[in-house]
Amino acid sequence: MVDKLIVKSGILARKMSELPDMSELTLEQCYALLELSPGASIVEVDAAYSKKALEKIQQGAKQEKALLKVAYEQIKEHLYETAHQSESDSLMNQIVEFIQRLHPEPFHVKIQADTLQIFFKTNSNHDYGNQIYQQIRTLELPGIKTIVIYGMRSSKLVSWKKQFTINAVSPEDCDPYSFKNRYVLLLAFPVAICSAILFQSLGFTKILLFPLQLWVHEVGHATVAWFSGRRALPLPFGWTSVLLERSLFVYFGMLLLLGLLFWAGWKEKKRSTMLFAVICAIVQFVMTWIQTADQFEMWLAFGGVGGEFYLSALMIAGFYFQLPNDWRWDFWRYPLIIVGANTFWGAFSMWQDIQKGTRSIPWGSLLLGEDIGDMNTLSEVYNWSDKTIITTYNTLGNVCLIALISLYVFFLIKHRRWIVGAFG
Repeated sequence: MVDKLIVKSGILARKMSELPDMSELTLEQCYALLELSPGASIVEVDAAYSKKALEKIQQGAKQEKALLKVAYEQIKEHLYETAHQSESDSLMNQIVEFIQRLHPEPFHVKIQADTLQIFFKTNSNHDYGNQIYQQIRTLELPGIKTIVIYGMRSSKLVSWKKQFTINAVSPEDCDPYSFKNRYVLLLAFPVAICSAILFQSLGFTKILLFPLQLWVHEVGHATVAWFSGRRALPLPFGWTSVLLERSLFVYFGMLLLLGLLFWAGWKEKKRSTMLFAVICAIVQFVMTWIQTADQFEMWLAFGGVGGEFYLSALMIAGFYFQLPNDWRWDFWRYPLIIVGANTFWGAFSMWQDIQKGTRSIPWGSLLLGEDIGDMNTLSEVYNWSDKTIITTYNTLGNVCLIALISLYVFFLIKHRRWIVGAFG
């Protein structure tokens, strides 16, 4: 019995020694193990492996089955690489033939992962990368996400370089709260303004939105008071309570908030946030400690309608600026741009009509009647003429509108390639 076991162990050892090393299998050995010819398709490889593996399982030959699996995976990898290389070569030939028909200059094409690189030999500094890209992008380029075009003076000297991203939809484009959403970047401002024009032209929506415009008006009064170091409480029914005495609590409380905003911007390297905080701190200092009490009361009267312009413009402009993480307002910027656009256009269109003579200056106030109001104060106390009032508010409205359009155009120019990629 012992002798039989020794004999069986010797046979098994001999069989094991005859098996090739798994780490050193050649492609020919892999095909031989599956009893296939090198030209076999992936379907034939799958069928052969399934048959052979089942036989080894029935025989209890675990080592040979493991060897078959290694051979099977190596053949599959080889077939995939061959097919991928064939597709890559086909794509390369297609690109080369296409460029040859368009540009006789010497060039070289290279594909690395998902990037297509095109090198043109040129003695000119003239950059025609955009022109080439617009032509190449008409091709179907499966797997290609980036195109980089070089103008080469020599094999190592780059005259110009253009990089383009082929990515119609990115994860950011699917996130409405992302500040990198190209569709939102392009459409937010024109959609908000067009919606505001529509809503302000319809009687019932204009009435529905009036409380929001009234609220911005009162906050306009309050911001003048806060930046002048005075206590103020804007109420949503057309009244703002203001204490005329300076308050150190208000001044240093606002200064602390601006300091925290600057600190958050500095930590995250957001220059626009830091600049905004510094400008606000300077304005706060001037309005609190330099302007006189008489000037404060004049600007307080001015700030109601003025706030309808500058506060609403800030709401619209702020939509495009990402605040530091501790001050995030990804969602709230949407309702604010709606409020800002409707308030701005309501005030802008009204004062344009007043300038044309189709409407009169809004004398009086909602609660105190026609004899007491912001325009009355500017006219009777500070001797502003009707023309001065009309010209001042229209100028403010025009400046805000030009600033908003300029900001929008700046963003479009800055991100033009990025945005074009979303609609390309």
